[in-house]
Amino acid sequence: MKNTKFSIGKIKDIPNDPKLGYTKGAFYEKLGKIDKAIEIYKDTAEYGHVKSQYTLGCIYKNRKQYHEAEKWLKMSYKNGYEDAAFDLGNMYYNIDGYEYALYWYEKVALLGNLLAQNNLGVVHFYLNDYQRSEKWLKEAADNNLGSACFNLGLLYTIMDRLKEAKEYYRKGSVLQDNNCKYNLAILNQNDDIKESITLYKQLYKVSYTKGCINLGLIMESQEEYDEAKRYYKKVADKGDAKSQYRLANLYNKENNREDAIEYYEKSIEGNYTLAKFMLANLYNKENEIDTSKIYYEMASNDNLVEAKNNLAGLYFEEENYDKAKKYYEEAIADGCKVSIENIGDLYYKINDIERSISYYLRNADSISCQVKLGEIYEEIDRVEEAIIWYKRASDNGDVFSSYKLGCIYESQENKDKAKKYFNLAIEKNHLNSRIHLGKIYFEEESYEDAKKMFEVTANEDNSYSQHMVGVIYHKYYNDYTSAKFWYEKARNNGCIESLYNLGQLSFKLNSYNEAEKYYIEGMKLGNKKCEYMLAGLYYKKSLNMYESLSSEDYLDSIDIWKKTPKIELDLDDLIVGQFNEDKLIIEKVEEEYVPNYILQIKEDLSNEYEDINKTMIIEK
Repeated sequence: MKNTKFSIGKIKDIPNDPKLGYTKGAFYEKLGKIDKAIEIYKDTAEYGHVKSQYTLGCIYKNRKQYHEAEKWLKMSYKNGYEDAAFDLGNMYYNIDGYEYALYWYEKVALLGNLLAQNNLGVVHFYLNDYQRSEKWLKEAADNNLGSACFNLGLLYTIMDRLKEAKEYYRKGSVLQDNNCKYNLAILNQNDDIKESITLYKQLYKVSYTKGCINLGLIMESQEEYDEAKRYYKKVADKGDAKSQYRLANLYNKENNREDAIEYYEKSIEGNYTLAKFMLANLYNKENEIDTSKIYYEMASNDNLVEAKNNLAGLYFEEENYDKAKKYYEEAIADGCKVSIENIGDLYYKINDIERSISYYLRNADSISCQVKLGEIYEEIDRVEEAIIWYKRASDNGDVFSSYKLGCIYESQENKDKAKKYFNLAIEKNHLNSRIHLGKIYFEEESYEDAKKMFEVTANEDNSYSQHMVGVIYHKYYNDYTSAKFWYEKARNNGCIESLYNLGQLSFKLNSYNEAEKYYIEGMKLGNKKCEYMLAGLYYKKSLNMYESLSSEDYLDSIDIWKKTPKIELDLDDLIVGQFNEDKLIIEKVEEEYVPNYILQIKEDLSNEYEDINKTMIIEK
């Protein structure tokens, strides 16, 4: 059999026929030997081969050698190759030569070329000639060109002719134009969310990025997190940084650390700033401080103020105050109010009180800064200024400031104002304010009001309150059963005063053995009144025994009984209880000097949706 294997060598032997020459040039072009192809195309083009002329023009156009491209494309057009006019139009469009583009597009648009009609409409749009743009886009759209339907829909959208816009987006959607589906979904999102979801799901199948993002956001806003993850993941795995970030956030919320880190890192590869910040927060939460710093630094370099604040916080906790101040000052310069308070805390910690005050004053609308100003002024004995700031914080609903004002006014013996602020704090369930107010009512002999205050904190196991409820029942209601109940509770919580009062109550009820028990217990704890009453109890017991023996005329019992002085013990004497700060309920004490970290950047998901596509489509 004859060997017919093709080779480069044999192609050189092709005769100088233009058609065969064109085939030879195409072969070299396919091999990537463009310069050799150009040489051959030129030979055949000069013989008048139109397709070679056109191909040369296209090669030069792609090489951005526009002068040569224009020469050969015009030559091929003049020789009857009408498509060259379309390519000339595209060439001029790409170099912003819109008037020349119009000239060449129109030549083939008038011949019914839908792509040229579309492009002609686009150029008129960019020249702000909406009337001509509408004419040509409508011509192509009505002949079922999907891209023209999109462009015409966009023109109507911009002109606020939304009914017509939807009509052409819908027509384009039927023609399977994905840009039409996307814009139609956007326009319908507020009025017909179901249709939007249907369109987005169609776009999801073809991995249309913006459609997948918006569908994910809809599901996320509806708390359908598994669905949201599915839609985000479709384009996240194709490299979309925003989807990667949103997917990582959902994994982070689920405490799925491994997947969260993976997708944050992928998003960071796409230079998504918030991913850097959130990954830094994740490592900060896990106490992986060095790694956290790396990502805060990256986000800070993107000028994210929240990252600067948090990076400063890490340096603050490490007591690297110079670096902390540097980043706080940068964040403050960019408008971060949290950093103003944080740097105020820093200066307070290093005992630069005046500078601390100056920063708190810069953020004086913040309740926490108002409270801190009140505390500092109280510490340095500038009480009137403390009152001013506590009042501002109290007026803004801060319960601690209301309590502090009550304490200040109580110490100044201004009971009316003290009661006012303690009551404000009590309205927000502040327990120690009840103890203070109960004490004030007791001193004013408003025993029922005092009991109401003390009973709440007594039930919270506060020994002082339990003791005071016992005193009120004992002395003012003569309800000895209730008094004993509360004294016993206070006694079990270490209240020595209640031991004395229990002894007094038992003595008065002639329960001498029980009284003796309480007095002995109190005496062992160092209470002299218990010791005194115990002695009195023993004395009284002795007299009673001599009296009993004298009735039997036993020895000299009568003489002893008659000669022994009779004593009167005050069984109504009670210890009310000395009030001091130790008697209060221990409140949760926040750790000092812990910087305020910004762990989430507030986001409104409705602002995260990808917008309508606003760029018209040019057909190539």
